[in-house]
Amino acid sequence: MHMGHVAMRVRDPPRSAAHLTDTLGLRRTFEQDGEIGLSCNERHHEVQLIASEEVGLDHVGIELEDERDLDRLRDALIADGARILSEAPREPGLARAIRVQGPEDLVLELYASMEREPLSVEHYMPPLARRFGHVNISTRDRAESQRFLCDVLGFRVSDTLGEDIRWLRCDRDHHGIALRQAGENTMHHYAFELEGWDAIERYCDRLALLGRSLIWGPGRHGPGRNLYTYAPDPENAIVEGYADLLVIADEANYVPIDWNSSGAGALNLWGPPPPDDYRDYGIRLLSATG
Repeated sequence: MHMGHVAMRVRDPPRSAAHLTDTLGLRRTFEQDGEIGLSCNERHHEVQLIASEEVGLDHVGIELEDERDLDRLRDALIADGARILSEAPREPGLARAIRVQGPEDLVLELYASMEREPLSVEHYMPPLARRFGHVNISTRDRAESQRFLCDVLGFRVSDTLGEDIRWLRCDRDHHGIALRQAGENTMHHYAFELEGWDAIERYCDRLALLGRSLIWGPGRHGPGRNLYTYAPDPENAIVEGYADLLVIADEANYVPIDWNSSGAGALNLWGPPPPDDYRDYGIRLLSATG
């Protein structure tokens, strides 16, 4: 499995799309019926923006390499009592998909094939963002959300921070979904991989030229060891631009680290902890309507 895309309901899709294009270089791949899709590589889309008066996370897409795994996961979801919302794609670019209501309002779309453009120099060397990487979810029941993702869908725990945070992976990337115990269900940030330090520098310069600024970073996380930057999007969710995320190549011998003893310093090995208003950002998880 790999993290595929993030779909958000926003008040003004063109405004939100322009933000991602202007700051990170994403390009529009489709526009229909109040929806806009964007990508930064050969994938049909990595972001889906849906026009709505109710702002929030619509769903997170997870791509499977083998269509047979989709059948296996469907059986596992039904056995677990999960609510299957659809067994047909609800968005363009997908050949086959299952949408499911997970714990605490988290909706996931599992699919085995997404359309791709032919590979080209443009896709190998985009100027800024290279791919959608992960989401950070705050949930009222972190333990149940973790059980569902790990026991049913096959995610693994990469690192922990006491009882509050779990970083979970579905492939070799250190995390695709981070879960944090909180009082409400929100998506705090969604993240895009940049090539490296030089790309982060160009990205931050681009934000400055556009009159926008970071709320935290650049810095280096302990969990995942990645370089990071955080800046708000038009709907108050955070966009993380990151590089140098830990790749777990030796699955059998990897042992998760509990960073709790490092305290707030675990989140930035270089210095300042998150600002006081860091957790004020984010958008609600919107439970499925059918």
